[in-house]
Amino acid sequence: MKISAKRQISLPKKIMAALNLKPGDEIEFQLKGDSARLVPIRTIKVPREQAWFWTPEWQTKEMEAEEDLRSGEYKDFENVKDLLKDLHSED
Repeated sequence: MKISAKRQISLPKKIMAALNLKPGDEIEFQLKGDSARLVPIRTIKVPREQAWFWTPEWQTKEMEAEEDLRSGEYKDFENVKDLLKDLHSED
């Protein structure tokens, strides 16, 4: 295997198959002493504008909302006016 002038390498087909890699997949190199280990990155790609949804804080609130729905701890409103009235009530 040879490194190109642009610091690129081509992975042999046998390595791609063994690691179940496809064009576009991401890998990283882990260094240990004077050796490097190629490791596939197994993550779900999320568009940057949707990354907030996957923060631990947001996911905690999502789980709380799901539990409220399962347990019936929510209110239904016929219209926005009734919802706003309830939000502004003292109780």
